[in-house]
Amino acid sequence: MKFLRNFCLLVVALVALLCGCSESNEDGVRSAKRFEELKTLPLDSVLSRAFNFYEQYQATNDTLLRDSMDDYRNHFFARWKRSTDSLCGTIPADDSLVADLLAIYKAVLEFDAKRKYRYVLDEEEREKRDTLEDTLNEKRKNAKPIDPIDVDEILKRWNSDSMRAVRERADSIYAVKIRAIPLDEALNRLSEDSSSIYNYAYFVQTLEVLYVDTAVVDMKELDKVHIFRIKRDAWKETRSACMEKTPMGQRILVMNKEYNILLNDFMKANVRESRSDRYTIKPNKYPFWHPFINVIPEHWGDDYHFNSFPVIHNAVFNKAHDMVQLNVMQSFNSGSYYYLSKRSGKWEVVRRQDGWVM
Repeated sequence: MKFLRNFCLLVVALVALLCGCSESNEDGVRSAKRFEELKTLPLDSVLSRAFNFYEQYQATNDTLLRDSMDDYRNHFFARWKRSTDSLCGTIPADDSLVADLLAIYKAVLEFDAKRKYRYVLDEEEREKRDTLEDTLNEKRKNAKPIDPIDVDEILKRWNSDSMRAVRERADSIYAVKIRAIPLDEALNRLSEDSSSIYNYAYFVQTLEVLYVDTAVVDMKELDKVHIFRIKRDAWKETRSACMEKTPMGQRILVMNKEYNILLNDFMKANVRESRSDRYTIKPNKYPFWHPFINVIPEHWGDDYHFNSFPVIHNAVFNKAHDMVQLNVMQSFNSGSYYYLSKRSGKWEVVRRQDGWVM
């Protein structure tokens, strides 16, 4: 009897599994068929129809209208993803500069996630985190204890060089503390924040980067390079490589000129808001796009940002390409400077310095 009962349970499990596979296959076939039906539509028509269903759903709460909205919206992102895959394939993987920029971008993203995690900690949590980080740092091989900064002593002999030294020291200590945070710990906390860029399904990556090579030999010299004083004709344009996924696991969409124009035209045609509302930044400001991508207005003019922050705009390398200063856009109206060093073949954030605000 026991054997018969176990046999029956096995049969039931196999039937359930086969039915599940069958349903999954049917869903896949339906999805592929629907994709073929819709792919003849221009992308702007796909978006317009999705938004029309979205407005009707908002007014009636009819789930059939919501499903129709999702159908068109999902199709739009599926085609964008295909465009991204095609675009990424055009970038040579054996280009050392492209490879470096990709590794640098991933290092910046990881550091940015940990930095944002530290920012959301309350005072008690931050003190606990500081104690743990100091302990970890002191246990590192050849690690030196972190010396406190005597601000009063520095102020007594104040000059621009001494204040630069204070800033460099503070930024370096901060970077060491940030690096000590496990990425999983940071992401688990940020997952509770609905406004976090890491909670969107896609990360919109821009590939164009302006760079220059300089004759600097160390970080102190690199710090003295003023990105905005470099002549325009000295910059060279290159392209990064596409990430398959972000270090946080998000799928990648590539922002190119075609999609930037398409999305801006769509937003300008369908979003009507006052100037004060336009510059009110809040989580999921434009719910039509949630949970796919984050969209916010540009600080100047009537255009919108679709690329995901942080965005690397400029990179100043040394000749050996083992040090770099980055101009990184952190939000719609602010930026910062990252200093990275390549150690044992791996890029690491050495400092992050607050930069500009519009």
